[in-house]
Amino acid sequence: MALSGSGLKAAVLCTAVVLSAAFTFPAQASSTPATLTIQRPASPKIPSAEDIAAAKSNESATADQVTAIERLLADAAGAQEATFALTLQANNAYSEALVELQDRRSAANVATARAEAATQAEDRTRKQVGQLAGDLYRNGGLNPTLTTFVSGQGEALQQAATLQAISASRSRAFESAETAAAAAQSLTAAAQDANRAADEAAKTAEARKAQAEEANEAQVQAVAEARAQRTILVDQLAQLRNTTVALELARVDELDRQREEARLVAITTAAEGTASGQAPAAPAAPGGAAPGGTAPGGTAPGGTVPQAPAPAPVPAPVPVPPRAPAPAPVPAPDPAPAPVPTPTPAPTPPPAPSPGGSNEAAISVALSKVGSPYFYQYGGTGPTGFDCSGLVQTAFAAAGKYLPRTAAQQYAAAPVQVPISQARRGDLLVWGSAPGFYHVAIYLGNGQVVQALNPDEGLGVTQLSRMAGMQLYPYAARY
Repeated sequence: MALSGSGLKAAVLCTAVVLSAAFTFPAQASSTPATLTIQRPASPKIPSAEDIAAAKSNESATADQVTAIERLLADAAGAQEATFALTLQANNAYSEALVELQDRRSAANVATARAEAATQAEDRTRKQVGQLAGDLYRNGGLNPTLTTFVSGQGEALQQAATLQAISASRSRAFESAETAAAAAQSLTAAAQDANRAADEAAKTAEARKAQAEEANEAQVQAVAEARAQRTILVDQLAQLRNTTVALELARVDELDRQREEARLVAITTAAEGTASGQAPAAPAAPGGAAPGGTAPGGTAPGGTVPQAPAPAPVPAPVPVPPRAPAPAPVPAPDPAPAPVPTPTPAPTPPPAPSPGGSNEAAISVALSKVGSPYFYQYGGTGPTGFDCSGLVQTAFAAAGKYLPRTAAQQYAAAPVQVPISQARRGDLLVWGSAPGFYHVAIYLGNGQVVQALNPDEGLGVTQLSRMAGMQLYPYAARY
């Protein structure tokens, strides 16, 4: 995969890590989050020193052994890419859980404030009714205002009108008290539901955090072990071919690069064919590729991004307004929820957009963050560190453009989507399947992106073809 030098292209052989989880997390917080399990499958057989010596006995056996080793390296590089992609999914799931938690807490705060206001209004109306009832009791069932009618003073018509007004006022007081009591009861129940939903979201966020940390630790260990395996295999190739390790390493790196470029060309051609109404060619591998060189700066094609790898042409794209997730109360109220540990400190609020600016301003901000740590905990929107969508949101805020918080939302909210063959500087590229994208990066042109990758890699500029095996989506979002 070569995300941080040749070592990351190494095979995940003896201790390849497979993160088996569906990662189809619901928008609503759940008390039973999906479980992430780490499995270590059986190791493929690596040729022994005796195998290498025997293979050198004749030219045909040597060629067969070379082919077998190269296949091991290629297959394991693909497994490493799949493992890396699942790690990105785990990180993104935690980031989305934190966004959900923030939304739930905000909704709970609003609901609580409304309930308190309704309770205060109920108290005021109860006092008014109590005063009225006291007056009636102390005066034998009559309000003091009515004594003038009992004494017979005043005109009869005026007395009747005044009596009717007093009676209506007393009726309104009782009705107001009933309404206030009902409103306070309803809003208090809603606040309780909202707070329970926030507690459930906090549980989910804690579970997602543990899963992401587990996935990242496993990824680091797998990379270290894969480097050792790669060293052995490249050394064996040098023995078989009577060359040096340096030459064989360069040759294997070139084979990897060619495979990556082949995936790039396949997925780019497929996207171009779809945009022009032609039947697209099947990609060489699951996942995708991206522009290999400077992308043409052409106009957006007449097509809203399809929601499948091989979409059919559709009418011209229609701007899609950003949609913030609508918090919903969790049903089945629990009168006594158990205390729940919640992540602290609170998430960093979204950056405020600056007036004016272009996508070049967004690129400049993103590039200025290169070298910063990847930091998904408690927000991921800086200033000390970023996750992938937090970096994009912060960078575009500098260009005066407000983007939603998550990768999926950022792609969906873009007014235009284009095939990646037409991507230009400042466009957003995403990974995953629509609509549940799990990673986003800013395209720089020349087949490169700037991105926040993971805790091990941090923020940096990456050759896009090296991520072709991670479900790169064949369409770009443009703001």
